[in-house]
Formats: sequence, C-alpha cells, structure tokens
Amino acid sequence: MSVVCEFELLSAELPLTGVAAALDTILTIDDVVSGTAGAPAVVFSTTGVDPARLEEVMDDADPIPEYVALESAVVESRYRVTLDTAHADVYTRLVDLRTHPMGAVVTGRGWRVSAQFADRDALDTFRTACGNTGVEFRPRRVFEAETDRTDDYGLTAAQHEALLTAHEMGYFDVPREADLSDVAAELETTTSALSERLRRGQRRLVGHTIASAE
Repeated sequence: MSVVCEFELLSAELPLTGVAAALDTILTIDDVVSGTAGAPAVVFSTTGVDPARLEEVMDDADPIPEYVALESAVVESRYRVTLDTAHADVYTRLVDLRTHPMGAVVTGRGWRVSAQFADRDALDTFRTACGNTGVEFRPRRVFEAETDRTDDYGLTAAQHEALLTAHEMGYFDVPREADLSDVAAELETTTSALSERLRRGQRRLVGHTIASAE
C-alpha cells in the first residue's frame, strides 16, 4: 500500500534555501515543471517581501541560473526558477521514484515536503539517497494512504476535513479570520498541500451540488 510521508530535508545547499534564509521568509512551492533543456524548475510564491529585494537576493544566490517574475508585488510575489541540476540530485531522485509530491515549502534550514510514495521500500530508497548526498532526511509523519472513498458530496476524507476545518477557522469569511498557514498548521500539513486539497475539494463539491443540478 502507498504511504504518505511529511518530512524535512535539511541542508543549506538545497535550492532556494539561501534565498529564504537571507530574507527570513518562507517560500511556498506552487508547482514543479520541466525546464526547456531538461533542467528542473519550480514555481514559488511568497508574501510580504519587497520584489526588488527578492530579485537582488536571487541574483546573488547560488545556484539560481535563471528566474522569471510571474507576479511581482509586496502582497504576493510568484516566480518560476530554474534549478542548477548539479545541486538538484535529491529532487531528481524524488522524481525518478515516481512519487506524487503533495506540497513543499522552503525555509532557511531546508525544505519541508509532503509526498506520496508507492510503498515503504520506495520511501526507504529515497531516505538512503538523501544520506548519500549529504542531505539530512528528518521524517515528521508517515501514514498509509487511504483509499479514495468519498462522502455524499463526492469529497474524500482529507478534502472533507480540510474544507470543514477551514470553514470553522474562518478561512472563507470576509474578511478572513484565518489564513492558509493557520489552517495548514491546524491540520499539520504544508500550505501548498492544503491549497491543492481545498481546490480539489471545492471542485468536487461544486460538481456534486450546483453543477449536477443544472
């Protein structure tokens, strides 16, 4: 049975870790993409950071060979960044194992990641690969992935819990009484994993209620 592992990868050499440290902020990984020359790339977002300062730090950062601004504002900035493959061995290994990355954030200490592995052997293989590259693998939570059972609204158990918790904490209120990071902390997951879960849950909810009535 597949397993979900929430873990930390600790190393100052990991991509974007130096940027997060210099700015004393957290970068949320919104997407992972393939570069035009096969180099791995990610799209990240951050809030409350001056875009000019962010770009200044990225210009000086090693290794960031290329980046492009997708959205640039103090309220929220979003960038696509190509990663130097010489420093992305762990990322490459994670992809080669055919895992399902569910979310990640970058801190000044490393990466916090949530990913689904085919089985515990695949997880152990990745743990060993991290050690071979000098990256400390620190598991936070490991559990078996549940089958995709749905409730009367077409929601999985995880989607139901995420939507209900967000509602109870005031995430959907105007103005909001809790932001995404508050709800993620309550559910002990990453903001990017929670964001995906909420979007998928809302899509299913609409599909099984409003859309189905038309």
